[in-house]
Amino acid sequence: MKVYIDGENLRHRLVSVLLDQKLIDSPEASFSFDLRLLLRYILGQEPEQVVYYTTRIKQPTFKIPLTLSKRITNIQETSRRWIAALTNQGLDLVKAGQLKVRESSVCIHCGKKTLILQEKGVDVRLATDIVMAAVQDKVQEIAILSSDADMIPALEVVRRSGTRVSYLCFAEELNRAIAAVTDQTITYTRKQIIDVYLTSKSKHPKA
Repeated sequence: MKVYIDGENLRHRLVSVLLDQKLIDSPEASFSFDLRLLLRYILGQEPEQVVYYTTRIKQPTFKIPLTLSKRITNIQETSRRWIAALTNQGLDLVKAGQLKVRESSVCIHCGKKTLILQEKGVDVRLATDIVMAAVQDKVQEIAILSSDADMIPALEVVRRSGTRVSYLCFAEELNRAIAAVTDQTITYTRKQIIDVYLTSKSKHPKA
């Protein structure tokens, strides 16, 4: 089985759970996490290949507030360490998208816009790759860890080609539309995330 992971989506979920449990102290915190162990918990087997999609993070060319610039610098450093750790686990890293600064919608309370960070591009590359794996490479079984509904047309193509698709998702964020177009849904829980984090931390106490 080949596993395809929307990395920003997954890391956001990991960080959210660990912050809730006060196991890390900020969204930009660096921490050890054995992603292959989590996948073994979820799948009950060692995946043949794990492809992890991440973003390019750059400072914008236009002027932004110093606090936002510092935040982007912190994200860059955290991302560098995270990617290095995943590479050491034998994952295939694909830098497919970009983290961009854009204006938010107008706030309904104050009537103002703010600058926010938004990821673009990962879903398109991931969708293209799973279609190629099914149609060109004739991969028999894949799993996706993404809850982006934009993936649905690609997933329908993959299944029509004869490839079996498993949908891996956080138990509290099941996307029923994606579940409906895949062969099986496998969820992972807060407890599994915490267990893997604590196991990883015991192996790398300084991280």
